[in-house]
Amino acid sequence: MKKESFSSTYGEINFELTGAENAPILVFIHGVGMDHQSFDEQVESLKMGYRILVWDLPGHGGSTLKNYNKRFTTMAADCLNELMEEFGIKEAILVGQSLGSLIVQHFQFGYPDKVKAVIHAPGIELKSHVGKWAKVLVPIFIFLINLLPENTFCNLFGKHRAVKKGVQEYLSATMKNTGKKFALQITADMCYDLIDPSSSTKKVPLLLIYGQKDLFFIRNASKKWHKNEPLSQCVEIPHANHIANQDNPEAFNQALSQFLEGLYPGK
Repeated sequence: MKKESFSSTYGEINFELTGAENAPILVFIHGVGMDHQSFDEQVESLKMGYRILVWDLPGHGGSTLKNYNKRFTTMAADCLNELMEEFGIKEAILVGQSLGSLIVQHFQFGYPDKVKAVIHAPGIELKSHVGKWAKVLVPIFIFLINLLPENTFCNLFGKHRAVKKGVQEYLSATMKNTGKKFALQITADMCYDLIDPSSSTKKVPLLLIYGQKDLFFIRNASKKWHKNEPLSQCVEIPHANHIANQDNPEAFNQALSQFLEGLYPGK
């Protein structure tokens, strides 16, 4: 395992590079207020057959933040490209979790030839879901959430995104490390991403994963995306909320492994 930091344009990036040498490369991208440890169960399950890169987004976990002068999703995609360039990674399978899903799509816009396949866990397709008029509502939405005290905000963040108590506690702790103010800045960027029209991403093998107990609009978004992409696969993870990979890692890893076996038969 290689655990180090990388000096990017957007801060010192904490990462771990592990797994089999000269094997297909998976890059995991976590959600807002979290860190790379969210994927510990996936790394352990897949490291014998794949090369795996996990990293803390700028301003998260052990990574610092600078030059936050554009949307976080675009910035993080550019940061990932710098990280891949550092290791000479020419093509990877990208696994995006929530915020990570939006970052994956921005990466596809900017660096389409570097994407072998994509897993959204969960994700919402970048396109104009509502009209531009909705932009005026974003500051109001953020203002109302900001009224919550810091500790209440962090605790609710965990309770409403996971089923398992241990996962809830992890989420609350990582959000406290990230901070409410920064998390809400990113949340605003995500809202604008889902309001603005976007071009289509390059077609690659696609797996959509969502938790059985996630919010209705997220489950529905995955199903609609799957319906519009005939060659995609869609899997519901039982007994799991938004962070399905931690709530039910066994079922999640099985779905992920089956998808990867379709890309690399016999692996």
